[in-house]
Amino acid sequence: MTRAVLIGPDELELPSAPLEAGPGDPPAVHVRARIDQQVRALLEHEAVARLMVLGLMVGAKVDEYVERTEPGEFRVLEAGGEIVSLLRLDRQAQWWLGRALPSAQVLQLATPPQHRGAGHGGRLLAGLLEELHADGVPLATLTPSTFPFYRGAGFEVAGSWTLYEARAEHLPRHTDPYRGRPVSLDDPAELAEVYRRVAPSRHGAFDRGERFWRQLATRIKDKTTAAFVLDGPDGPAGWAVATLEFRPEPAPFQTRVEVADWGCLPGADAALFALFAGYASMNGMVAWSGPDPDPAALYALRDRFARLTDRWHWMLRVVDLPAALQARPWPAGVTGRVDFRVEDPLCPWNTGSWRLELAGGQGRVEPAPAAADAVADVRGLASLFTGFAGPDDLLRAGLVSGFDPAAVDLLRAAFASPRPWTAEFY
Repeated sequence: MTRAVLIGPDELELPSAPLEAGPGDPPAVHVRARIDQQVRALLEHEAVARLMVLGLMVGAKVDEYVERTEPGEFRVLEAGGEIVSLLRLDRQAQWWLGRALPSAQVLQLATPPQHRGAGHGGRLLAGLLEELHADGVPLATLTPSTFPFYRGAGFEVAGSWTLYEARAEHLPRHTDPYRGRPVSLDDPAELAEVYRRVAPSRHGAFDRGERFWRQLATRIKDKTTAAFVLDGPDGPAGWAVATLEFRPEPAPFQTRVEVADWGCLPGADAALFALFAGYASMNGMVAWSGPDPDPAALYALRDRFARLTDRWHWMLRVVDLPAALQARPWPAGVTGRVDFRVEDPLCPWNTGSWRLELAGGQGRVEPAPAAADAVADVRGLASLFTGFAGPDDLLRAGLVSGFDPAAVDLLRAAFASPRPWTAEFY
């Protein structure tokens, strides 16, 4: 049985004590019941957190994990009175081509060592997909610890988190016509407002809430921090939050500048990089995450390329095929239709022959009038949805087949997009 770990008397199997005093109830009765309920909820939350640390996050501190999570984020699978698999979930909308679509993020999934190899994780994930479909959430993403398991559940690589670094001496030196203004993270409201302006221009960006900024401040609170808003002729155009660290190696020393979060409107990238050029005199090395590749960074650097130092690929699952394709923005100049067949045992509501018809920047998806010859693997559709892979890539990978040349041309034009990426590593 799959169930959510929620604070509530049904989930916690509390004794039937009233939560509100009735005419004959002394006040202590309902107060004690509320306290008892809260204590049990905390104990259950801690127990689930401990299992997650044991199964996946070895080395993490349970109390810190409890502090930064909420009971309602967890889903568990129980068998024989034990939790045999569990996951943590978030639901943040994600921006695709300027439109925010409902989405879910699987932040962690773990099976205790003694219960591995029995298929519990797969059953838990299948239950989650049913939940999301029922709730009208057409997409789900995650950063995988292993590809085969999630590919078996219909996920496929659909974007990246990429880390770059460059010496400060190679960064642009002038911010004109922009100006950097120091800000405090104690009140991140201004940063959040700038992010709301920038996010629609980022293909794959999350629709962040207040919690992100609170957690960012907590994560870097014990470090030397520099935070700026980049003001432009028409108002705030970007922001950057960085941590600074002195390192004795490589000799004679290095100032490590790690940009924990940043963003800007198109055209302001060079000015944003210039905020950190002053660390050249301190042998500065600046690191940041960005798209892969990141043309703006390549154009902004004065005489050297940025060095790619790390890359992780995240995966996407098309939970509801017609809903996802109809909600996705489409190029206004692309017109046509294509029929294709999908087999999706885990999400059977996606199985069948479908017709995608495009006109005027809108997409309509409905069952095809006849069985389609072309076949699209649901994993291939995940990569195609974000533009991470085009139809030619998927043909080579065997994830689509049977499309005639005209249909391939239509798919090339329809799914052309910027490189999908996220600034958050999750």
